[in-house]
Amino acid sequence: MFDAKDGIELLGSARHDFLNDLQLIKGYLFLKKPEKAEEVVKRVTEKLYNQSRLAHLHIPNCAVFLMKYGWSSHAFQLVYDIDGPEKDLSAHDEDLRDVFQVLFTFLEQNASQVADNKVRVVMDTEVDLRIHLFFEGQLKDNAKADGQLSKLNMNHSFQWVEHYMIVKDSNKSVRWNMCLSIK
Repeated sequence: MFDAKDGIELLGSARHDFLNDLQLIKGYLFLKKPEKAEEVVKRVTEKLYNQSRLAHLHIPNCAVFLMKYGWSSHAFQLVYDIDGPEKDLSAHDEDLRDVFQVLFTFLEQNASQVADNKVRVVMDTEVDLRIHLFFEGQLKDNAKADGQLSKLNMNHSFQWVEHYMIVKDSNKSVRWNMCLSIK
């Protein structure tokens, strides 16, 4: 259950994130690099737009989980997009949060702690709901992680559509595409 203490914590995290972005903008302007400041403004605008779109899916527990996760330090940087029309996904709120908890825990355990890893989540609402998750970075052991993913105990409401890994170069950087859909 979400209470006032959780709300204060969430607002504090949002404020901290926003102040960091403002500091970046101020720094780039001070260094007379307006193009870099504009990149940060564009990134912040896109992030706020996606937070708004996420809120309009009526999944408050999942939305809070994703926002808080993105505001804290992990083995990968998280970004998310909503692709498709607004929908009422409230019936799947808890299941979605649980799926992301399982997937992110799995990725935390398998991602290299010394690489610049990124995870992009795309929630596609065009037909029903598909979750595309793209991991870019380095894993501790590519083959082991790929084998474990197939055995991962996913929420009963979701099923794998596909997942595949592409090794990008000799330093073991990978692009790992995963897709789940609602049953």
